[in-house]
Amino acid sequence: MMTMMLAVASWAQTGEVVTPPAGLQAEEWLLTAQRYDPTQYTVDAVQTLYIGVDGQDVYVKGLNLYLPEAWVKGSIVNGQATFAANQYYGPLADDEGTSYDTYFAGCDASWFDGVSTLTPADVTFTINEAGDRWTTTSVLVVNTLTDGIAGFDFLKDVVLAKPHDVAATPKAPTIAYYMPYDNEEGYGGISLNFPPVDVDGNPLMTSKLSYIIYKDVERLCSPIMIPALQEDGETFVDMMEIPYNFTDGYNIEAHGLAAYFYEPSNTFNAIGVKAIYRGGDEVRLSDITWLNLMPYADESTVFDFNALDKDTTPYSTSSSGAGDITSDKVLKQGDVTLTVSPCEGGNTPNRYWLDYNLQAIQLRLYGGKLTFEVPANSTIEKMYFFAGDWNDYNEFDSGEFSDDLVWTGSAQKVVLTIDNSKPNTKLNKIAVVVKEDLTGISTVNEVPVETMRTFDLLGREVRNTVKGLVVEQVRMADGRMKMIKRMRK
Repeated sequence: MMTMMLAVASWAQTGEVVTPPAGLQAEEWLLTAQRYDPTQYTVDAVQTLYIGVDGQDVYVKGLNLYLPEAWVKGSIVNGQATFAANQYYGPLADDEGTSYDTYFAGCDASWFDGVSTLTPADVTFTINEAGDRWTTTSVLVVNTLTDGIAGFDFLKDVVLAKPHDVAATPKAPTIAYYMPYDNEEGYGGISLNFPPVDVDGNPLMTSKLSYIIYKDVERLCSPIMIPALQEDGETFVDMMEIPYNFTDGYNIEAHGLAAYFYEPSNTFNAIGVKAIYRGGDEVRLSDITWLNLMPYADESTVFDFNALDKDTTPYSTSSSGAGDITSDKVLKQGDVTLTVSPCEGGNTPNRYWLDYNLQAIQLRLYGGKLTFEVPANSTIEKMYFFAGDWNDYNEFDSGEFSDDLVWTGSAQKVVLTIDNSKPNTKLNKIAVVVKEDLTGISTVNEVPVETMRTFDLLGREVRNTVKGLVVEQVRMADGRMKMIKRMRK
């Protein structure tokens, strides 16, 4: 051990990185831990590692998240693997471009409690009897000093686990970020939170793990094809199933970090992802995790400004004010009334405008108000806003408004005040979800065209063939959706 520590000191002084012996057989492992996060204190961390053993020497690649090809060297003695501090990882630049030498180190967990007078320490892992699980009480640091602790990364509660080639059901990925298709950029994207573990938290072999991204358009679910750049650097081939470790350096990043698609997503009701694992000569699938983007057509009332006919709808241009809104403009869809008030005190009127990139009409707002109203027996429960631009100072008189432009509340009337500072608000579409009071609904004389869904008096969906007193969701001849109380015999 002393000989090894002296060698490590030499590496740190000369900037020499650890190089494993030629022919080393390294196997895939998985690190799980708690990573320090300045806003949330700690967050779950999962990293793929590669570990190779050569006699008593052990080599680990992947401990440095920022330099994943860097190795550290340790020794295994009496069921413990010990790694000396200050092994050189390599140079790393911060967000401002300043370069730092980085080193492997451990420190006491008291760092997480604010103790700052710590020095780099060796890290010892305790190996279980089966040899497939290593644990340590040390904090792992991607350090920038050799005589103190100042790190880029801190991990505590570290566990290294070796996956086995057995059948397992993968844990469903979640969607960390969704970027809708942008007409100007010509693509959309999705980023996943995708730890390679099964539903019980056991590590999986990433070489046997993959995923598929789905779209839901009016309850028709199908895969989204992702174009992968081929080795010639010019040809793209659509991929439906994407291996976990695959990257083309362009449209697909490894581990589900990013995947970019090139089809318009304005009709997507939801986007989802499913994991696939081929371990132990079996294929097992996770559930599909869905991110809801907008309600189905039969569950909402939609004001689609992009769908307005350019030939019959007056719109403004740089030389015409044909689409200017100079008095209250009342729009009605189904039971929802939307009133667009003119912009007061601004230089630019609210107006219909032909967006160059969309080649479709937008409702552009520079001030004023949008007022949404429904009949007395109804309430507005959600509103989805699809915007080319949105002013963060726009303000609702009730409810909650999320960063993904979804209003949630319960009101018969909702007023949105448009801020008159830049950027102006550019609306493509608004979907309004309305809840009708089932207890106050009575049979109407209008004849429905089609019964869509049937509910009992507690609001639970039942079969359309059920007898007795029920509430039917029906579509009328003019396209409106209504809830009708009916006695079936």
